[in-house]
Amino acid sequence: MTPKLWGGNYETAPDRAFWEFGASFPFDRRLLGEEIAASRAYARALGECGAIPREDARKLDDGLGQVLERAKMVPGYLELDVEDVHSFVETRLGEIVGELAGQGHLARSRNEQTVTALRMFVRAACDRAAAALAGLVEALCDKGEEGAEAVMPGFTHVRAAEPITFGFWASALAWGFARDRQRFQDARRRANVLPLGSGALAGTPLPLDRARLAAELGFEAVSPNALDAVSDRDFAAEFAFACAQAQTRLSRLSEELIWHSGPEYGFYRLPDAYTTGSSLMPQKKNPDALELLRGKAARVQAAVQRLLVMQKGLPAGYQKDLQEDKEAVFDAADAVLGSLPVATGVIAGLVLDRDAMRRAASREELYAASLAVALARDGLPFRQAHHVVGALVSAAQVLKRPLREIARERLRAQHPALAARVDAIFDPDEAVRAKSTEGGTAPETVRASLSAARATVRG
Repeated sequence: MTPKLWGGNYETAPDRAFWEFGASFPFDRRLLGEEIAASRAYARALGECGAIPREDARKLDDGLGQVLERAKMVPGYLELDVEDVHSFVETRLGEIVGELAGQGHLARSRNEQTVTALRMFVRAACDRAAAALAGLVEALCDKGEEGAEAVMPGFTHVRAAEPITFGFWASALAWGFARDRQRFQDARRRANVLPLGSGALAGTPLPLDRARLAAELGFEAVSPNALDAVSDRDFAAEFAFACAQAQTRLSRLSEELIWHSGPEYGFYRLPDAYTTGSSLMPQKKNPDALELLRGKAARVQAAVQRLLVMQKGLPAGYQKDLQEDKEAVFDAADAVLGSLPVATGVIAGLVLDRDAMRRAASREELYAASLAVALARDGLPFRQAHHVVGALVSAAQVLKRPLREIARERLRAQHPALAARVDAIFDPDEAVRAKSTEGGTAPETVRASLSAARATVRG
């Protein structure tokens, strides 16, 4: 094993099994770019405040840049038996600048380094997720505008309930994903606070200009308390929750797409590029992409649980338990950032079958609620109108006759005007056009909603 960043008061090396058990470099090497960016800024800050000569600061800065470049270009450069990414950087830096590498750690603790790098990772992941969600919302709005007048059934309790349009359904999803995007933007703001300069837990004795350091690294603020700064993983849990909420919505979307695109419904056809065939049944086009989107919700939800349980019972200050934060964050980020482009491609490639949707939306019981509202507007108290229409539905089922015919016949005596316009009440296009208030199914209302959702993610 390579030299450690600690150990002056140790007479023996760590137990090998314990060393391997505790090493985080196999996974925190992902933070190499963030670690080096923060270390370079810190080296420059040391020179600016007079803690080290400016020439030494320059050498450290240049050397750190070389480490990053070699990590990108030299095969096997990352294969080093070190404890963590911080140890890797200092070891490789020492190969370039010698003992000066240790000065880059002046008054700096890994406690502040690790949380700084993780905050930078989360900040970038929030940006990527927000951009990907904007793309998904745009795809939903494009497809929704295409199907703004395509009537289909809306469902409650997994039962056809009332007629809506495909555009109305797409708008509902667009607004949900727009909120998910806002969650990432909110999480980014709370992640974008600089802990560097906190030391191990009590601050730094050096006259560092932390505000300038924050600005150089793109942080909006500096942490106001060093003990809180090295302990805080709120931002990680919040990021994981934003991932989990988005992935849960992707799971719900996937379930509906699987269901509606199946031969039993056939509302639309999935793009071939996002399906796979069967090894046995030649006719199959399986919605594997959607099933994976649905399945990955479990692992992202688990990441939230991992981060919360990890923190339960921890006293103030850095504890080694907090090393477990990174894999949960990485797993959540990888799942959602991998899922969003796939979902966007599926939505963009959907082929609507308007006839199939319309046939499903023409089932007369879907218009029972509209008929009850029409009766109430004709003077009958709504609860009584509800019972009257329920009885009409029952009669139609028993007599095996169309509901509209039963309604026309039995309402003619007391509600002649309503009986005369029963056909309009049962017309799918009229039914969706009737709900023209904001948030309703009328095509023009749907288009306005889609336009507003699109503007939300463009702002």
